[in-house]
Amino acid sequence: MRMSLLAPAVAAAVLPAVVAPALGAAVDTDLEAYLEACGRDYSETHHMLGARYRGAGYHSTVKPGTWTHGTRSSLEYAAALLKRNDPGDTDRAAHLIRKVISLQDTDPASRTYGIWSYVLEEPLEKMAPPDWNWADFCGAMLAEMLIEHPDSLAADLQTPMRTSLRHAARAIRKRNVGPGYTNIAIMGGGVCAAAGELLGDDGLLQYGRTRLEKMVAHTAEHGSFNEYNSPTYTRVALRECERVLRLVRDAATRRAAESLRRTAWQIIADSFHPGTRQWAGPHSRAYSDTLSEKTAAELAAQCPDDLRPRFRKLPRDPVELVRTFIRGRTPEASTIGTTWHTADACLGSVNRSMLWTQRRPLLGYWGASGKQTAIFRVRFLHDGKDFASMGIATAQEGPRTLSVFYPLKNHGDWHPSLDRPSDGTFRAADFRLRYEVRGQDAAARALDDARFELAAAGQRVVVHVVPGRFDGRDVTWELGREAGHVFLDAVCYRGETKRFDFRRGPAVVLAAAAELLRAGEITTAAGPTLTQTPAGTVEAAWTAGAAALTVASPGK
Repeated sequence: MRMSLLAPAVAAAVLPAVVAPALGAAVDTDLEAYLEACGRDYSETHHMLGARYRGAGYHSTVKPGTWTHGTRSSLEYAAALLKRNDPGDTDRAAHLIRKVISLQDTDPASRTYGIWSYVLEEPLEKMAPPDWNWADFCGAMLAEMLIEHPDSLAADLQTPMRTSLRHAARAIRKRNVGPGYTNIAIMGGGVCAAAGELLGDDGLLQYGRTRLEKMVAHTAEHGSFNEYNSPTYTRVALRECERVLRLVRDAATRRAAESLRRTAWQIIADSFHPGTRQWAGPHSRAYSDTLSEKTAAELAAQCPDDLRPRFRKLPRDPVELVRTFIRGRTPEASTIGTTWHTADACLGSVNRSMLWTQRRPLLGYWGASGKQTAIFRVRFLHDGKDFASMGIATAQEGPRTLSVFYPLKNHGDWHPSLDRPSDGTFRAADFRLRYEVRGQDAAARALDDARFELAAAGQRVVVHVVPGRFDGRDVTWELGREAGHVFLDAVCYRGETKRFDFRRGPAVVLAAAAELLRAGEITTAAGPTLTQTPAGTVEAAWTAGAAALTVASPGK
Protein backbone atom coordinates (compact mmCIF):
# COMPACT_ATOMS: atom_id res chain seq x y z
CA MET A 1 0.00 0.00 0.00
CA ARG A 2 1.29 3.45 -0.94
CA MET A 3 0.61 6.26 1.54
CA SER A 4 1.13 9.98 1.00
CA LEU A 5 2.38 11.94 3.99
CA LEU A 6 2.92 15.23 2.20
CA ALA A 7 1.63 17.42 5.03
CA PRO A 8 1.33 15.57 8.34
CA ALA A 9 -0.34 17.63 11.01
CA VAL A 10 1.76 18.72 13.94
CA ALA A 11 0.47 16.91 16.99
CA ALA A 12 -1.53 18.70 19.63
CA ALA A 13 0.66 19.86 22.46
CA VAL A 14 -0.45 17.76 25.40
CA LEU A 15 2.34 17.94 27.94
CA PRO A 16 3.44 14.62 29.45
CA ALA A 17 3.44 14.24 33.20
CA VAL A 18 6.91 12.71 33.06
CA VAL A 19 9.40 13.23 30.27
CA ALA A 20 11.26 10.08 29.20
CA PRO A 21 15.03 10.01 29.64
CA ALA A 22 16.94 11.64 26.84
CA LEU A 23 17.86 9.19 24.09
CA GLY A 24 21.55 8.59 23.59
CA ALA A 25 22.72 10.79 26.47
CA ALA A 26 25.52 9.10 28.38
CA VAL A 27 24.44 10.67 31.66
CA ASP A 28 20.99 9.05 31.33
CA THR A 29 21.97 5.49 30.48
CA ASP A 30 24.52 3.69 32.65
CA LEU A 31 25.63 6.49 34.95
CA GLU A 32 28.09 4.50 37.05
CA ALA A 33 29.83 2.93 34.07
CA TYR A 34 30.04 6.29 32.35
CA LEU A 35 31.50 8.01 35.39
CA GLU A 36 33.99 5.20 35.97
CA ALA A 37 35.23 5.53 32.39
CA CYS A 38 35.43 9.32 32.67
CA GLY A 39 37.31 9.08 35.95
CA ARG A 40 40.09 7.15 34.25
CA ASP A 41 40.51 9.91 31.66
CA TYR A 42 40.13 12.94 33.91
CA SER A 43 43.17 15.20 34.01
CA GLU A 44 44.05 16.60 37.44
CA THR A 45 46.44 18.95 35.66
CA HIS A 46 43.95 20.44 33.20
CA HIS A 47 40.73 19.77 35.17
CA MET A 48 39.17 18.45 31.96
CA LEU A 49 38.13 15.14 30.47
CA GLY A 50 40.67 13.60 28.10
CA ALA A 51 40.00 11.45 25.05
CA ARG A 52 41.43 10.41 21.71
CA TYR A 53 40.24 12.96 19.17
CA ARG A 54 37.78 11.73 16.58
CA GLY A 55 37.47 14.48 13.99
CA ALA A 56 35.01 14.77 11.13
CA GLY A 57 37.67 16.29 8.91
CA TYR A 58 36.44 19.87 9.16
CA HIS A 59 36.25 22.68 11.75
CA SER A 60 39.36 21.27 13.40
CA THR A 61 42.91 20.63 12.23
CA VAL A 62 43.66 18.28 15.12
CA LYS A 63 44.68 14.87 13.81
CA PRO A 64 42.41 11.94 14.72
CA GLY A 65 43.94 9.90 17.52
CA THR A 66 45.54 12.89 19.26
CA TRP A 67 44.97 12.96 23.03
CA THR A 68 42.89 16.06 23.73
CA HIS A 69 40.65 17.60 26.39
CA GLY A 70 37.14 18.49 25.22
CA THR A 71 35.00 21.41 26.35
CA ARG A 72 31.57 19.91 25.72
CA SER A 73 32.53 16.46 27.02
CA SER A 74 33.95 18.02 30.20
CA LEU A 75 30.65 19.80 30.89
CA GLU A 76 28.76 16.56 30.27
CA TYR A 77 31.05 14.83 32.77
CA ALA A 78 30.42 17.62 35.29
CA ALA A 79 26.65 17.24 34.87
CA ALA A 80 26.91 13.49 35.47
CA LEU A 81 28.94 14.06 38.64
CA LEU A 82 26.33 16.48 39.95
CA LYS A 83 23.61 13.97 39.16
CA ARG A 84 25.34 11.20 41.15
CA ASN A 85 26.45 13.59 43.94
CA ASP A 86 28.76 11.19 45.78
CA PRO A 87 31.46 12.60 48.09
CA GLY A 88 33.97 14.51 46.02
CA ASP A 89 31.73 14.73 42.96
CA THR A 90 30.74 18.36 43.43
CA ASP A 91 34.35 19.45 43.90
CA ARG A 92 35.46 17.75 40.70
CA ALA A 93 32.44 19.11 38.84
CA ALA A 94 33.34 22.62 40.00
CA HIS A 95 36.90 22.23 38.71
CA LEU A 96 35.59 21.05 35.33
CA ILE A 97 33.07 23.87 35.05
CA ARG A 98 35.51 26.62 36.03
CA LYS A 99 38.06 25.41 33.52
CA VAL A 100 35.60 25.22 30.63
CA ILE A 101 34.11 28.63 31.44
CA SER A 102 37.62 30.10 31.31
CA LEU A 103 37.95 28.95 27.69
CA GLN A 104 34.88 30.81 26.40
CA ASP A 105 35.30 33.91 24.22
CA THR A 106 33.63 36.61 26.33
CA ASP A 107 34.49 39.67 24.22
CA PRO A 108 31.23 41.02 22.69
CA ALA A 109 33.24 42.66 19.90
CA SER A 110 34.86 39.37 18.90
CA ARG A 111 33.75 37.38 15.86
CA THR A 112 33.62 34.24 18.03
CA TYR A 113 31.89 35.85 21.00
CA GLY A 114 30.10 33.40 23.27
CA ILE A 115 31.53 30.17 21.88
CA TRP A 116 34.22 27.65 22.78
CA SER A 117 36.73 25.64 20.84
CA TYR A 118 36.24 21.89 20.64
CA VAL A 119 39.34 21.06 22.66
CA LEU A 120 41.84 22.72 24.99
CA GLU A 121 44.70 21.92 22.62
CA GLU A 122 43.20 23.92 19.74
CA PRO A 123 42.05 27.45 20.67
CA LEU A 124 39.36 29.19 18.67
CA GLU A 125 41.78 31.16 16.51
CA LYS A 126 43.38 27.91 15.31
CA MET A 127 40.12 26.21 14.26
CA ALA A 128 39.22 25.96 10.59
CA PRO A 129 36.68 27.45 11.07
CA PRO A 130 35.28 27.64 14.64
CA ASP A 131 31.95 25.90 15.23
CA TRP A 132 29.30 28.39 16.41
CA ASN A 133 27.12 25.47 17.52
CA TRP A 134 29.33 25.20 20.60
CA ALA A 135 27.44 28.12 22.16
CA ASP A 136 24.32 25.97 21.92
CA PHE A 137 25.85 22.69 23.12
CA CYS A 138 27.82 24.14 26.02
CA GLY A 139 25.12 26.66 26.90
CA ALA A 140 22.58 23.83 27.18
CA MET A 141 24.79 22.01 29.68
CA LEU A 142 25.29 25.15 31.78
CA ALA A 143 21.56 25.83 31.89
CA GLU A 144 20.83 22.24 32.83
CA MET A 145 23.28 22.23 35.74
CA LEU A 146 22.15 25.62 37.06
CA ILE A 147 18.47 24.66 36.99
CA GLU A 148 18.63 21.00 38.05
CA HIS A 149 21.50 21.09 40.58
CA PRO A 150 21.59 24.54 42.20
CA ASP A 151 22.08 23.11 45.69
CA SER A 152 25.28 21.37 44.57
CA LEU A 153 26.83 24.50 43.10
CA ALA A 154 28.54 27.05 45.36
CA ALA A 155 27.39 30.65 45.06
CA ASP A 156 30.80 31.75 43.85
CA LEU A 157 30.52 29.18 41.04
CA GLN A 158 26.93 29.92 40.08
CA THR A 159 27.73 33.57 39.39
CA PRO A 160 30.33 32.90 36.66
CA MET A 161 28.17 30.08 35.28
CA ARG A 162 25.27 32.49 34.88
CA THR A 163 27.53 35.01 33.20
CA SER A 164 28.85 32.34 30.84
CA LEU A 165 25.33 31.20 30.04
CA ARG A 166 24.33 34.79 29.27
CA HIS A 167 27.27 35.11 26.85
CA ALA A 168 26.27 31.85 25.13
CA ALA A 169 22.59 32.85 24.88
CA ARG A 170 23.46 36.25 23.45
CA ALA A 171 25.71 34.59 20.87
CA ILE A 172 22.88 32.23 19.94
CA ARG A 173 20.44 35.13 19.58
CA LYS A 174 22.91 37.14 17.51
CA ARG A 175 23.55 34.23 15.16
CA ASN A 176 19.79 33.59 14.90
CA VAL A 177 19.77 30.40 12.84
CA GLY A 178 16.61 29.69 10.91
CA PRO A 179 14.23 26.74 11.41
CA GLY A 180 15.79 24.88 8.49
CA TYR A 181 18.76 24.06 10.75
CA THR A 182 16.60 21.68 12.73
CA ASN A 183 18.53 20.53 15.77
CA ILE A 184 20.34 23.83 16.39
CA ALA A 185 17.14 25.83 15.88
CA ILE A 186 15.51 23.76 18.63
CA MET A 187 18.55 23.61 20.90
CA GLY A 188 19.31 27.33 20.69
CA GLY A 189 15.67 28.25 21.29
CA GLY A 190 15.63 26.06 24.38
CA VAL A 191 18.89 27.49 25.72
CA CYS A 192 17.62 31.06 25.31
CA ALA A 193 14.26 30.30 26.92
CA ALA A 194 15.90 28.53 29.87
CA ALA A 195 18.48 31.31 30.26
CA GLY A 196 15.77 33.93 30.09
CA GLU A 197 13.81 32.36 32.94
CA LEU A 198 16.90 31.66 35.02
CA LEU A 199 18.47 35.10 34.55
CA GLY A 200 15.22 37.08 34.68
CA ASP A 201 15.78 38.27 31.10
CA ASP A 202 12.36 38.59 29.47
CA GLY A 203 13.94 39.40 26.10
CA LEU A 204 15.85 36.13 26.00
CA LEU A 205 12.80 34.17 27.16
CA GLN A 206 10.62 35.73 24.48
CA TYR A 207 13.25 35.11 21.83
CA GLY A 208 13.55 31.43 22.78
CA ARG A 209 9.78 30.98 22.90
CA THR A 210 9.27 32.65 19.52
CA ARG A 211 12.06 30.65 17.93
CA LEU A 212 10.48 27.36 18.98
CA GLU A 213 7.03 28.52 17.86
CA LYS A 214 8.48 29.43 14.46
CA MET A 215 10.02 25.99 14.32
CA VAL A 216 6.60 24.40 14.89
CA ALA A 217 5.03 26.50 12.12
CA HIS A 218 7.93 25.82 9.75
CA THR A 219 7.72 22.07 10.32
CA ALA A 220 3.96 22.06 9.73
CA GLU A 221 4.40 24.02 6.50
CA HIS A 222 7.08 21.74 5.09
CA GLY A 223 5.73 18.43 6.38
CA SER A 224 8.80 17.39 8.35
CA PHE A 225 12.08 18.60 9.76
CA ASN A 226 14.24 20.05 6.99
CA GLU A 227 17.18 18.01 8.35
CA TYR A 228 14.99 15.14 7.32
CA ASN A 229 14.80 11.64 8.72
CA SER A 230 18.24 11.86 10.32
CA PRO A 231 19.07 9.08 12.81
CA THR A 232 21.58 11.46 14.38
CA TYR A 233 19.78 14.79 14.41
CA THR A 234 16.18 13.67 14.86
CA ARG A 235 17.36 12.12 18.11
CA VAL A 236 19.23 15.33 19.01
CA ALA A 237 16.04 17.30 18.32
CA LEU A 238 14.07 14.89 20.48
CA ARG A 239 16.60 15.15 23.32
CA GLU A 240 16.52 18.94 23.17
CA CYS A 241 12.71 19.04 23.27
CA GLU A 242 12.84 16.84 26.36
CA ARG A 243 15.44 19.14 27.88
CA VAL A 244 13.16 22.15 27.34
CA LEU A 245 10.31 20.30 29.05
CA ARG A 246 12.57 19.56 32.03
CA LEU A 247 14.04 23.04 32.39
CA VAL A 248 11.47 25.62 31.23
CA ARG A 249 8.22 26.50 32.94
CA ASP A 250 6.86 29.01 30.40
CA ALA A 251 3.65 27.42 29.08
CA ALA A 252 3.94 28.60 25.46
CA THR A 253 7.54 27.41 25.21
CA ARG A 254 6.57 24.04 26.61
CA ARG A 255 3.69 23.67 24.13
CA ALA A 256 6.04 24.31 21.25
CA ALA A 257 8.62 21.86 22.60
CA GLU A 258 6.01 19.14 23.10
CA SER A 259 4.67 19.63 19.57
CA LEU A 260 8.19 19.21 18.16
CA ARG A 261 8.85 16.24 20.43
CA ARG A 262 5.78 14.52 19.07
CA THR A 263 6.80 15.30 15.49
CA ALA A 264 10.22 13.73 16.11
CA TRP A 265 8.66 10.56 17.47
CA GLN A 266 6.31 10.29 14.48
CA ILE A 267 9.27 10.60 12.09
CA ILE A 268 11.10 7.85 13.96
CA ALA A 269 8.07 5.55 14.04
CA ASP A 270 7.38 6.00 10.32
CA SER A 271 10.99 5.11 9.48
CA PHE A 272 11.66 2.30 11.95
CA HIS A 273 11.83 -1.10 10.25
CA PRO A 274 10.85 -3.79 12.77
CA GLY A 275 12.33 -6.69 10.81
CA THR A 276 15.89 -5.38 10.74
CA ARG A 277 15.47 -2.92 13.62
CA GLN A 278 17.04 -0.25 11.43
CA TRP A 279 16.08 3.35 10.62
CA ALA A 280 14.99 3.17 7.00
CA GLY A 281 16.30 5.76 4.54
CA PRO A 282 16.68 8.25 3.08
CA HIS A 283 18.83 10.09 5.64
CA SER A 284 19.73 13.77 5.37
CA ARG A 285 22.50 13.36 7.98
CA ALA A 286 24.05 10.19 9.37
CA TYR A 287 27.36 9.32 10.99
CA SER A 288 27.07 5.57 10.45
CA ASP A 289 25.14 3.20 8.22
CA THR A 290 23.32 1.34 11.00
CA LEU A 291 21.67 1.79 14.37
CA SER A 292 23.27 -0.06 17.24
CA GLU A 293 21.21 -2.70 18.98
CA LYS A 294 21.27 -0.49 22.08
CA THR A 295 19.84 2.52 20.23
CA ALA A 296 17.16 0.41 18.54
CA ALA A 297 16.13 -0.99 21.93
CA GLU A 298 15.99 2.52 23.45
CA LEU A 299 13.76 3.74 20.64
CA ALA A 300 11.36 0.82 21.01
CA ALA A 301 11.30 1.12 24.81
CA GLN A 302 10.95 4.89 25.14
CA CYS A 303 8.50 5.69 22.36
CA PRO A 304 5.02 7.06 23.20
CA ASP A 305 2.50 4.35 24.04
CA ASP A 306 0.32 4.94 20.98
CA LEU A 307 3.32 4.46 18.66
CA ARG A 308 4.63 1.34 20.38
CA PRO A 309 2.90 -1.15 18.03
CA ARG A 310 4.69 0.43 15.05
CA PHE A 311 8.06 -0.54 16.54
CA ARG A 312 6.94 -4.19 16.78
CA LYS A 313 5.47 -4.81 13.33
CA LEU A 314 4.40 -3.02 10.18
CA PRO A 315 0.75 -1.89 10.06
CA ARG A 316 0.46 -3.66 6.68
CA ASP A 317 2.81 -5.32 4.21
CA PRO A 318 4.09 -3.68 2.14
CA VAL A 319 4.00 -0.05 3.26
CA GLU A 320 5.30 2.77 1.07
CA LEU A 321 5.54 6.29 2.46
CA VAL A 322 5.98 9.40 0.35
CA ARG A 323 7.00 12.31 2.57
CA THR A 324 7.71 15.93 1.75
CA PHE A 325 10.71 17.10 3.73
CA ILE A 326 11.28 20.55 2.21
CA ARG A 327 8.35 22.10 0.38
CA GLY A 328 9.28 24.16 -2.68
CA ARG A 329 7.06 26.27 -4.87
CA THR A 330 6.30 23.21 -6.97
CA PRO A 331 6.59 19.46 -6.38
CA GLU A 332 9.61 19.45 -8.70
CA ALA A 333 11.32 22.04 -6.49
CA SER A 334 10.52 20.15 -3.29
CA THR A 335 12.61 17.58 -1.45
CA ILE A 336 10.52 14.40 -1.28
CA GLY A 337 11.44 11.03 0.16
CA THR A 338 10.08 7.57 -0.60
CA THR A 339 10.43 4.75 1.94
CA TRP A 340 9.27 1.22 1.15
CA HIS A 341 8.86 -1.37 3.91
CA THR A 342 8.16 -5.06 3.71
CA ALA A 343 8.49 -7.60 6.52
CA ASP A 344 12.18 -8.38 6.03
CA ALA A 345 13.47 -5.45 3.97
CA CYS A 346 13.24 -1.71 3.47
CA LEU A 347 14.47 0.67 0.79
CA GLY A 348 14.46 4.48 0.88
CA SER A 349 15.42 7.29 -1.47
CA VAL A 350 15.09 11.04 -1.85
CA ASN A 351 14.23 12.70 -5.13
CA ARG A 352 17.36 14.87 -5.12
CA SER A 353 20.42 15.17 -2.92
CA MET A 354 24.19 15.23 -2.86
CA LEU A 355 26.61 12.38 -2.17
CA TRP A 356 28.31 13.99 0.84
CA THR A 357 29.64 11.51 3.39
CA GLN A 358 26.79 12.30 5.81
CA ARG A 359 24.02 11.86 3.23
CA ARG A 360 22.25 8.56 2.60
CA PRO A 361 20.10 9.43 -0.47
CA LEU A 362 19.61 5.79 -1.52
CA LEU A 363 19.74 3.21 1.25
CA GLY A 364 18.36 -0.25 1.93
CA TYR A 365 18.39 -2.92 4.65
CA TRP A 366 17.28 -6.55 4.71
CA GLY A 367 17.71 -9.78 6.61
CA ALA A 368 17.62 -10.48 10.33
CA SER A 369 18.35 -7.76 12.86
CA GLY A 370 21.82 -7.26 14.30
CA LYS A 371 24.94 -8.59 12.62
CA GLN A 372 22.86 -10.43 10.02
CA THR A 373 21.44 -7.23 8.53
CA ALA A 374 22.60 -6.47 4.99
CA ILE A 375 23.15 -2.86 3.91
CA PHE A 376 22.79 -1.35 0.44
CA ARG A 377 24.16 2.13 -0.22
CA VAL A 378 25.13 4.37 -3.17
CA ARG A 379 28.23 6.64 -3.01
CA PHE A 380 30.47 8.74 -5.23
CA LEU A 381 34.18 8.65 -4.39
CA HIS A 382 37.02 11.10 -5.04
CA ASP A 383 40.33 9.30 -4.53
CA GLY A 384 38.57 6.87 -2.21
CA LYS A 385 36.65 9.42 -0.10
CA ASP A 386 33.00 10.43 -0.37
CA PHE A 387 32.63 13.45 -2.65
CA ALA A 388 30.22 16.29 -1.85
CA SER A 389 30.22 17.84 -5.33
CA MET A 390 28.19 15.12 -7.03
CA GLY A 391 24.42 15.10 -6.99
CA ILE A 392 21.87 12.34 -7.37
CA ALA A 393 18.23 12.43 -8.51
CA THR A 394 16.14 9.31 -7.88
CA ALA A 395 12.68 8.01 -8.65
CA GLN A 396 11.39 5.04 -6.66
CA GLU A 397 8.43 2.75 -6.64
CA GLY A 398 8.41 -0.19 -4.25
CA PRO A 399 11.77 -2.01 -4.26
CA ARG A 400 12.94 -0.39 -7.53
CA THR A 401 14.85 2.84 -8.07
CA LEU A 402 16.17 4.81 -11.05
CA SER A 403 18.91 7.41 -10.53
CA VAL A 404 20.86 9.94 -12.55
CA PHE A 405 24.06 11.59 -11.31
CA TYR A 406 25.34 15.10 -12.04
CA PRO A 407 28.04 17.54 -10.92
CA LEU A 408 27.25 20.26 -8.38
CA LYS A 409 28.64 23.77 -8.73
CA ASN A 410 30.04 25.80 -5.85
CA HIS A 411 30.27 22.83 -3.49
CA GLY A 412 33.13 21.34 -1.52
CA ASP A 413 35.01 18.06 -1.53
CA TRP A 414 34.67 16.21 1.79
CA HIS A 415 32.17 18.83 3.11
CA PRO A 416 29.50 20.71 1.12
CA SER A 417 30.98 24.13 1.87
CA LEU A 418 33.84 24.25 4.37
CA ASP A 419 36.48 22.94 1.93
CA ARG A 420 35.07 24.51 -1.24
CA PRO A 421 37.98 25.30 -3.63
CA SER A 422 38.33 28.99 -4.47
CA ASP A 423 38.89 28.25 -8.17
CA GLY A 424 36.15 25.61 -8.42
CA THR A 425 38.55 22.85 -9.46
CA PHE A 426 39.44 19.53 -7.86
CA ARG A 427 42.61 17.49 -8.33
CA ALA A 428 41.85 13.79 -8.72
CA ALA A 429 43.45 10.56 -9.73
CA ASP A 430 40.22 8.63 -9.34
CA PHE A 431 36.49 9.42 -9.58
CA ARG A 432 33.93 6.63 -9.32
CA LEU A 433 30.28 5.97 -8.55
CA ARG A 434 29.73 2.98 -6.26
CA TYR A 435 26.74 0.72 -5.61
CA GLU A 436 27.70 -1.39 -2.58
CA VAL A 437 26.25 -4.17 -0.44
CA ARG A 438 27.60 -5.27 2.95
CA GLY A 439 26.39 -8.34 4.76
CA GLN A 440 26.69 -12.04 5.46
CA ASP A 441 28.04 -14.09 2.54
CA ALA A 442 28.31 -11.01 0.33
CA ALA A 443 28.87 -11.96 -3.30
CA ALA A 444 28.87 -10.21 -6.67
CA ARG A 445 28.52 -11.37 -10.25
CA ALA A 446 27.71 -10.08 -13.71
CA LEU A 447 24.42 -11.37 -15.14
CA ASP A 448 25.28 -9.88 -18.52
CA ASP A 449 26.93 -6.73 -19.87
CA ALA A 450 24.25 -4.46 -18.41
CA ARG A 451 23.08 -6.24 -15.25
CA PHE A 452 25.11 -6.91 -12.10
CA GLU A 453 24.06 -8.71 -8.94
CA LEU A 454 25.18 -7.73 -5.42
CA ALA A 455 23.94 -10.34 -2.96
CA ALA A 456 24.03 -10.91 0.80
CA ALA A 457 21.91 -12.46 3.55
CA GLY A 458 19.60 -14.29 1.13
CA GLN A 459 18.54 -11.30 -0.99
CA ARG A 460 20.17 -9.29 -3.73
CA VAL A 461 20.29 -5.97 -5.50
CA VAL A 462 20.42 -6.13 -9.27
CA VAL A 463 21.91 -2.98 -10.79
CA HIS A 464 21.00 -2.15 -14.40
CA VAL A 465 23.57 0.08 -16.09
CA VAL A 466 23.72 2.08 -19.30
CA PRO A 467 26.71 3.46 -21.21
CA GLY A 468 27.99 6.62 -19.52
CA ARG A 469 30.38 9.49 -20.11
CA PHE A 470 32.38 11.63 -17.67
CA ASP A 471 34.32 14.68 -18.80
CA GLY A 472 34.68 13.32 -22.33
CA ARG A 473 35.60 9.76 -21.32
CA ASP A 474 33.61 6.54 -21.45
CA VAL A 475 32.59 5.17 -18.06
CA THR A 476 33.49 1.55 -17.34
CA TRP A 477 31.61 -0.67 -14.88
CA GLU A 478 33.65 -2.98 -12.62
CA LEU A 479 32.76 -5.41 -9.85
CA GLY A 480 34.89 -5.47 -6.71
CA ARG A 481 35.19 -6.94 -3.24
CA GLU A 482 36.71 -5.77 0.03
CA ALA A 483 36.44 -7.14 3.55
CA GLY A 484 32.76 -7.69 4.31
CA HIS A 485 31.27 -6.06 1.24
CA VAL A 486 30.93 -6.16 -2.53
CA PHE A 487 30.43 -3.31 -4.94
CA LEU A 488 29.84 -2.26 -8.51
CA ASP A 489 31.85 0.80 -9.57
CA ALA A 490 31.26 3.12 -12.48
CA VAL A 491 34.86 4.20 -13.02
CA CYS A 492 34.61 7.77 -14.28
CA TYR A 493 38.32 8.59 -14.24
CA ARG A 494 41.42 6.66 -13.24
CA GLY A 495 44.92 7.83 -14.07
CA GLU A 496 47.44 10.51 -13.29
CA THR A 497 46.31 13.29 -11.00
CA LYS A 498 44.72 16.09 -12.98
CA ARG A 499 42.41 19.05 -12.46
CA PHE A 500 38.66 18.86 -13.01
CA ASP A 501 36.78 22.14 -13.39
CA PHE A 502 33.46 22.12 -11.52
CA ARG A 503 32.70 25.81 -12.12
CA ARG A 504 30.78 24.83 -15.22
CA GLY A 505 30.73 21.18 -14.25
CA PRO A 506 32.32 18.37 -16.23
CA ALA A 507 29.96 16.87 -18.79
CA VAL A 508 28.39 13.85 -17.11
CA VAL A 509 26.05 11.23 -18.53
CA LEU A 510 25.63 8.68 -15.76
CA ALA A 511 22.61 6.69 -14.63
CA ALA A 512 21.64 3.30 -13.21
CA ALA A 513 18.58 1.43 -11.99
CA ALA A 514 18.42 -0.95 -9.04
CA GLU A 515 15.92 -3.49 -7.74
CA LEU A 516 15.92 -5.31 -4.43
CA LEU A 517 14.89 -8.95 -4.96
CA ARG A 518 14.35 -11.98 -2.77
CA ALA A 519 15.85 -15.33 -3.67
CA GLY A 520 13.94 -16.76 -6.60
CA GLU A 521 12.46 -13.47 -7.79
CA ILE A 522 13.14 -12.83 -11.45
CA THR A 523 15.04 -9.71 -12.36
CA THR A 524 13.73 -7.25 -14.93
CA ALA A 525 15.08 -8.00 -18.40
CA ALA A 526 15.03 -4.52 -19.90
CA GLY A 527 17.31 -1.79 -18.62
CA PRO A 528 16.78 1.97 -18.47
CA THR A 529 17.04 4.31 -21.43
CA LEU A 530 18.72 7.72 -21.50
CA THR A 531 18.01 10.91 -23.38
CA GLN A 532 20.16 14.05 -23.46
CA THR A 533 18.17 17.23 -23.99
CA PRO A 534 19.24 20.52 -25.59
CA ALA A 535 18.82 22.13 -22.16
CA GLY A 536 21.70 20.04 -20.83
CA THR A 537 19.70 17.57 -18.76
CA VAL A 538 19.97 13.81 -18.77
CA GLU A 539 16.60 12.07 -18.63
CA ALA A 540 16.23 8.39 -17.74
CA ALA A 541 13.24 6.06 -18.04
CA TRP A 542 12.74 2.48 -16.90
CA THR A 543 9.79 0.10 -16.92
CA ALA A 544 10.13 -2.72 -14.42
CA GLY A 545 7.08 -4.80 -13.65
CA ALA A 546 4.29 -2.43 -12.66
CA ALA A 547 6.75 0.40 -12.02
CA ALA A 548 7.27 3.02 -14.75
CA LEU A 549 10.01 5.32 -13.49
CA THR A 550 11.35 8.55 -14.97
CA VAL A 551 13.93 10.94 -13.56
CA ALA A 552 16.05 13.81 -14.87
CA SER A 553 19.12 15.73 -13.77
CA PRO A 554 18.69 19.47 -13.17
CA GLY A 555 19.24 21.79 -16.11
CA LYS A 556 22.48 23.68 -16.62
